[in-house]
Amino acid sequence: MNRALALIALVAAGCTEAPPDKYAGFSDTQRRIAESVEHVEYGNPPPPAAAWSYSETADPMTDRARRYACTLSTNRVRQSSPYADVQAELCIRDMPGEGLDAYVTLKGDGQILCHSYERCAIPVRFGDGAAQSFGGIGAGDGSTNMFFFTNPARLVAGAKAADVTRVQVTIYRDGDQVIEFPTAGLEWPRPG
Repeated sequence: MNRALALIALVAAGCTEAPPDKYAGFSDTQRRIAESVEHVEYGNPPPPAAAWSYSETADPMTDRARRYACTLSTNRVRQSSPYADVQAELCIRDMPGEGLDAYVTLKGDGQILCHSYERCAIPVRFGDGAAQSFGGIGAGDGSTNMFFFTNPARLVAGAKAADVTRVQVTIYRDGDQVIEFPTAGLEWPRPG
């Protein structure tokens, strides 16, 4: 009955047949791939199906749980040779004895200009709100492709309230760049 009503509505609107299926004859897998490729802007990967991925590992010294929540950027960080353009990841972690951390890491090599021996200013914008200044500090091991927020609880609160979180970083030889993270649906702390 509903199909008949839909057909009558189409005829009444001046349409005599349904639009053709441009993926007719495709398998389910081929259809999903074609539909996802159709919406990809060159150089920018499609957003992941679920924005946040959650994981848990055991601390080898205490057997206590380390908990992580990470989301992948919807755009790429542009880098000059010898580095490649890469996505970034925004992660939140809770480590036994160390507490809460929030950090951004490039998914490959690169140099974010925020060193372990001096703090840097990181502009962050949650959704359509005004940009805010956050403190950042490089990784203690000297890794140049990541930095930590100095106030992770404030970052988590902002990300939980926003569909998109934008983080501006300075990349060696490539200047200031804004990385966009899909942050809707963050569950932190994770329910037991």
